[in-house]
Amino acid sequence: MADESPRVSTDRAGDVRFALTTLVLAFVVMAAAVALKSLLLALAHANAGFVIYVPALAVVAWYRGLLGGIAATLIGAVADAALFVPALAILQANIDDLQLRLAAYVTGGAAVSYLSHRLRTERDRARVESGERRRAFESAATMSDELRRRVTREQQQSELRDAFNSIVSHELRTPITAIYGGAKVLARRNRELDETTRQELIDDLEAEADRLYRLVEDLLVLSRSEYGTVERADEPVALPRVVERVARSEQARWPGVRFAVKAASVPTARGDETYVEQVTRNLLSNAAKYSPAGSTVEVEIDEDAEGVRARVLDSGVGVKAEEAERLFELYYRSPDTAAMVGGAGIGLYVCRALVEAMGGRIWAAARPAGGAEFGFVLGRYEEDSPA
Repeated sequence: MADESPRVSTDRAGDVRFALTTLVLAFVVMAAAVALKSLLLALAHANAGFVIYVPALAVVAWYRGLLGGIAATLIGAVADAALFVPALAILQANIDDLQLRLAAYVTGGAAVSYLSHRLRTERDRARVESGERRRAFESAATMSDELRRRVTREQQQSELRDAFNSIVSHELRTPITAIYGGAKVLARRNRELDETTRQELIDDLEAEADRLYRLVEDLLVLSRSEYGTVERADEPVALPRVVERVARSEQARWPGVRFAVKAASVPTARGDETYVEQVTRNLLSNAAKYSPAGSTVEVEIDEDAEGVRARVLDSGVGVKAEEAERLFELYYRSPDTAAMVGGAGIGLYVCRALVEAMGGRIWAAARPAGGAEFGFVLGRYEEDSPA
């Protein structure tokens, strides 16, 4: 009860303030109407009668409710009788006529007040209902968008599962089968192999194991990327040193293509050495696959406004402008090159995921003289960034 008393007192004080402001408003508005009626009577000798009060009553009832309109009606009746009906006329008039006139005035004022109040109430209700409908529509639209996102997500996950099953059934099975078969041949003790054959089998095993290792690495990044768990990288990386090391490793894997690294004096990049190795390995391998035998894959490392940049330039089939962005989509392979060499279509997607995890940017473009350019840029490490 102690908690309710202040609230009741506050409500009563608010009601009193509302009633007082209503009376003041009614008095002011009706005074203005009476003044206007007096002005018309003085200038034009025209008695506007009850009509002059209709807008005033409607205004008061609109803003202060039905009771405000009734109060304005009574104030107007008193003012009209006091100002526009002479005292002697009142004495000479029939009491019934005065009562009828007053009743008509009050009835008309109440009707105008009620209609104005009702219109305001209906307007407010329409606004509320409109707001509720709008909120309902917005809620329905939000639910529809969420449902659409969920359906899209389910479709994407279904496509990913189908594509992943395809990779597991083909891309993984191929190196595993080769490794298994080569190991079985080498393990046969009752069969003598000449040194050349043995070395070829060992080379094949090494190549297929390397292929399997790369594919598994890409699949791990793919899995983390799909669940948003690729760790952000913000460590110092000596980009030329990492790229040169990867290029030497790829040279042994692609003897038919020459790799040439041109590195300018650049600051330390911001990223992760393991990420840079995987990105560079995928880009060099991708360039070697589509380059003609005997050609040179150039890797240029320099600095631009964004940071430390690495560009892989080949002499292959090139890149169409309309496909440049799509090449980094998961499982996408250009129809013009898909039949040339095999692939899972996840290497460039993995490159983009890792570069973005390092806060960098990756791109693909056609070279004016033919071939393609695949590059990425990483920010400068804080200690090496210009002030």
